[in-house]
Amino acid sequence: MKKTNRYTISCILAAAMLLTACGKSGSGSSSSSGTTTPGSGSAQNQQSEAWRTGLNVQTRAESDDRTGEVNTIFAAVLLDEDGRIARVTLDELESSISADGSGSVTMPGEYRTKRQKGDEYPLAAVSSIQKGWSEQVDFFGEYLTGMTAEQVSRLETDKDGYASEPDLLSGCTIKIEGYRDAVAAACKRAEAIGSAEGDTLSLGVEATSPAGGTLKATDDKDASAEIDITAVVVTLDAAGRVTGALWDEAEPVLTVAADGMVDAPDEVLSKLEMGDDYGMRKASALGKEWYEHSEGFCDYLKGKTAEEIEAIPSDGSLADLESLCTISISDAQKALLKALDMPRAS
Repeated sequence: MKKTNRYTISCILAAAMLLTACGKSGSGSSSSSGTTTPGSGSAQNQQSEAWRTGLNVQTRAESDDRTGEVNTIFAAVLLDEDGRIARVTLDELESSISADGSGSVTMPGEYRTKRQKGDEYPLAAVSSIQKGWSEQVDFFGEYLTGMTAEQVSRLETDKDGYASEPDLLSGCTIKIEGYRDAVAAACKRAEAIGSAEGDTLSLGVEATSPAGGTLKATDDKDASAEIDITAVVVTLDAAGRVTGALWDEAEPVLTVAADGMVDAPDEVLSKLEMGDDYGMRKASALGKEWYEHSEGFCDYLKGKTAEEIEAIPSDGSLADLESLCTISISDAQKALLKALDMPRAS
């Protein structure tokens, strides 16, 4: 009888200890250090992972005898938990070069996008609906709200690239084919980076030429008319702090011969599109490819305000950032600040 009682008591104690252990493991996701295990399941984390942000930098280069053009469309999107567009913003950069018979090349005088030019881009005066470029692409963006990537890609245009839908034409009479394709690509590339419902979406672009204003081709060496294009999309919470960011770059090069004839590349891929093919890993002190440096910088931005971003030294001297990203952040920082100064999609 005493043996049976001792056995029963032991079982009761074991069960009590098991219940206590279960209660501790299920009482919350915080560890002794105060960290949260990724994916452990708070509603806020699940929401942040569900909303996705996408960026597409779509560049086309063309040449015609002694002239060349580079056109880049930028599309940034914020998708909800169902993969539908909640925010979209667009921009475009048009750059042209010319050369003479001696091989002298004239580069663009400026590198402002259409949105950055604002009223200086003279579309409203010649528009049948008297709307400027930004007004028309913003109307297009609103029209796309609620659509999936597939629905965007199926949006019909006529043979010249203009919208076929009367409701869309009422507020956007410019060609939309390129913008449509860029938005669809941004949706397909979208990823969970921390952006969430209620966030605002901003896009910034910085473009320069490493050659400056002029170049000269010789019989021994063609001239490389390169344009360095940087785009950053950022999402901000109600307090104006970064919840997520994406950084991409493109470096289209038009080649000019000694007789001034211009040659354009068949395809221009952005650095994110190139992925491991960009070939930086072996030369990197961190053993990282370009897109990994980009991700490191974007992760570093989370929780920061515009003022804190502006204060980041661009010379690589910040130890916390140096362990994540050792490539130059100068142009990315400029693009970011442009994004934060410009009107945000709402």
